[in-house]
Amino acid sequence: MEKIKVDLNVTSSDDILEEMYREYLTCPQAIRYLAKLGLTDQQIRDNIAKVYDFVMDLKYCDKCPGVDKCQKENPLFCTRVTYRNGYVDREISPCKKFLQRVEFQNQFLIRDFDSDLLDVTFKDVEDNQPKLEIIDKYIQFKRHKINNWIYVTGMANTGKSFAVTAIAVDIAKNKQGPIIFANANRRIAELTDLYFKDKERFKRELDRYCTVPVLVLDDFGNEVKTDLIRDAIIFPILSTRASKKLFTIITSDFTVNELVTLYSTSKAGEIRAKQIGSIIKNVAGKEINLGDIVAH
Repeated sequence: MEKIKVDLNVTSSDDILEEMYREYLTCPQAIRYLAKLGLTDQQIRDNIAKVYDFVMDLKYCDKCPGVDKCQKENPLFCTRVTYRNGYVDREISPCKKFLQRVEFQNQFLIRDFDSDLLDVTFKDVEDNQPKLEIIDKYIQFKRHKINNWIYVTGMANTGKSFAVTAIAVDIAKNKQGPIIFANANRRIAELTDLYFKDKERFKRELDRYCTVPVLVLDDFGNEVKTDLIRDAIIFPILSTRASKKLFTIITSDFTVNELVTLYSTSKAGEIRAKQIGSIIKNVAGKEINLGDIVAH
């Protein structure tokens, strides 16, 4: 815990204890809590060192700087006074905000965005029509569980990933996951490696992408494109999710039609590529295009 800036002006241990007691009297929350425990004023004075630690802990937490900035001696833990069988003691337990953060982060099975963005909200998303359309489409899903996917396209650095990160964070905070937020290039490469190295694990991992309640495929289209990737990874994921009506968000530098062209790696493959395009268009509907304006 940070050093308490209290001008003790003491000359003896009795003066220190009295100053601790006065500090306790300035904390209504501690007074109410100890009254509920049934402690007498004398018991409080007899255990003032324990009470003082509790008071200073409460005061620090009332001005919580955030889970990531906790500067206590025991970061992310809270001190409280207990009273059992006539004995006053002190307990330390995990901070509720920390436990909430852990529960929140556990909503992400895969999280391919920086921890700095875990607190992003819709207010942080740039206020322009295309981005408002992204949020509005999500809100419609949230309210009515409409199986509309969200497909966001536009040039690099237009804020596609940032906008859908705000959606993923909101889903996690509302415990509507689990969520996979995957960088498509990185994760498709991993699945491809597994396909050749460990078929059973590949099937398990592929099934996670197919069945997770919320999937974000970020930067889709920049992955390596082969018949194997298209037919054994992309098509199963998208077709399964469409049939199961599972919420899916895709961001890409490319339009759906451009993706179809890119995945038409052969004449025969063109048919499957068109099927992938049809799935996305049928479930996502209108593409949301952020254009080529560089985000600030």
